[in-house]
Amino acid sequence: MHTLLLLAALGNQLTFDTQQQGNVYTIVPVATLTQDCQCMVKLTAQSSGSAGQSNSSQSNHIFIKSHEPTKLSRMSLTLSPGDSVTIMVTVSDGKDIHLEKQWSSPGKV
Repeated sequence: MHTLLLLAALGNQLTFDTQQQGNVYTIVPVATLTQDCQCMVKLTAQSSGSAGQSNSSQSNHIFIKSHEPTKLSRMSLTLSPGDSVTIMVTVSDGKDIHLEKQWSSPGKV
């Protein structure tokens, strides 16, 4: 039984599809799960730069169908030189599935 849970956990993935055009970054977190899931998705963004610091978060319940990559959100950020952004994404069903992944802006923009 534990082996099956381990294999299921290894099959679940949380990735970031990231594109950059100049100083504009588009970040799309994508979840691919091995089983259907009525999941809670939480996104937290922390940024700092010459204009100060900002923290924001949002959460929502969504249905994720097994083996189908599901876009969880789409964020576009304009980063100035010296800006730093960290985005944390959590996907959980409160029982068997709990994934966390972080995206950070590249060094000094």
